[in-house]
Amino acid sequence: MAENQLIPGQPLRNGMDLVADKKTGALIVIGTSSKLERISSGGISLTNCSYTPEMLSELAKMDGAIVVDSEVNNILKANVHLNPSDNIATSQTGTRHRTAERVSVETGLRVVAVSEESSIIKVYKGNDVNELEESSIIFGRVNESLQSIDRTRRRFDDAVLELGELEIENTLTKQQVLEVVQRGELLGRLSKQVRKEAVGLGEDAGLVMIQIDSFESGVKRTLDLVLRDHLPTKRFRNINKAVEAISNLTYEELNDVEYLGSVLFMEPLDEISVSKGYRVLGRLPGLPDNLHDLLIHKFKTLPNLLNASTDKLFEVDGIGRNRAQQLREYLDTLLKNVGFSYINGH
Repeated sequence: MAENQLIPGQPLRNGMDLVADKKTGALIVIGTSSKLERISSGGISLTNCSYTPEMLSELAKMDGAIVVDSEVNNILKANVHLNPSDNIATSQTGTRHRTAERVSVETGLRVVAVSEESSIIKVYKGNDVNELEESSIIFGRVNESLQSIDRTRRRFDDAVLELGELEIENTLTKQQVLEVVQRGELLGRLSKQVRKEAVGLGEDAGLVMIQIDSFESGVKRTLDLVLRDHLPTKRFRNINKAVEAISNLTYEELNDVEYLGSVLFMEPLDEISVSKGYRVLGRLPGLPDNLHDLLIHKFKTLPNLLNASTDKLFEVDGIGRNRAQQLREYLDTLLKNVGFSYINGH
């Protein structure tokens, strides 16, 4: 049986929920085997009985177990009495749940028990027990998580905006760079966690995924550019190593800015971190990535790039006169927006 059959909105889950709502209780065995036959007695064999949630709910009104095929396409038997070995240890309370666990351990089949009074749904597979949550509970938790992601995204955007201004003023500290990295990584981890939780919503998960996509939009690219701008080149010729190192940190290590600084070789924290200019160039539409590398190779740092005259920009291979002028105008706009200007010959 595919795991997605347990997701809200799927036929099997709908049947379980119907049984839970009507408080009739049920014991459902998914699949059949010779071992199951040996511990079964009585019951009604059904021929050409297609599975529907409504049929499952009706058959659950009888006392015995219901057996469906492994793909949950047909109901094979109803009102079956199961006699698993009493020697099989079980931590479950209640006859139905103890029987379900023992049957699953003895046969290797997946068995579902729906409590009559509490409507608790548990799925047994060998010694593994999974209690299914109601969709409303999952949805409430996911909504809270989405609000947390929203707050984290706003804090990330604020930090990136401040980073951009301080980069141009060349007053950005390594600690401020690391705080941007922290928030971006935390946002990614929260999003990954909520995606897993949202799977439990079944058909309703689509809207949640769209919201998460929106919150994550542009974050990875921004983080990559920030790392390219500020990581020491001698230590990280490829930022993928840094990205991997960050992803392997525990939450405690990630939240410790001093520890993060030691991992990324960005110490001391109060030292100025001079940008190379990748993120600034990345915000200029129509400028190919290969030209970013050529410009940064020539000017080395963002302050040098901001101070470059049109003629100096024109000297870079691939930068024509018109593009050099366009780039100079773009850099002037950045300087104007932060109320800062360089004294130069352009």
